[in-house]
Amino acid sequence: MRTVQEWEYTSRFGHLGSAQTSRANSARVLEYFSDCYVDQKEAVYKAELFLSIYDYIGRHATLFSRKDLLEDVDGKLFSVDPGLLRAVHFVFTAVSRAVNTDPKKVIALAQAFGDIEPSA
Repeated sequence: MRTVQEWEYTSRFGHLGSAQTSRANSARVLEYFSDCYVDQKEAVYKAELFLSIYDYIGRHATLFSRKDLLEDVDGKLFSVDPGLLRAVHFVFTAVSRAVNTDPKKVIALAQAFGDIEPSA
């Protein structure tokens, strides 16, 4: 979502400039999902899900990186292994209180996804 991170103006929240604060980035994400979905309740749900997944991966980045499931790119962006992304998405869509899920369990699930569908 590199392009979205660079949006300086949103129709819903107005001018954001080049700010990269949590608030500005959340506004950009909500704007993006609102543009993608006609149903605004669905758009808000998807934006919230995305931001929750983004936050969870960020909070556990050091551990995920040690397991070669995440790479820090230029100190600003993460490159996330597809298996990890699938695992976190599954947890956040299937488990209540997903934010409290032990990241070691997520790693095991990510590795299982990787074993099922190995990289090309």
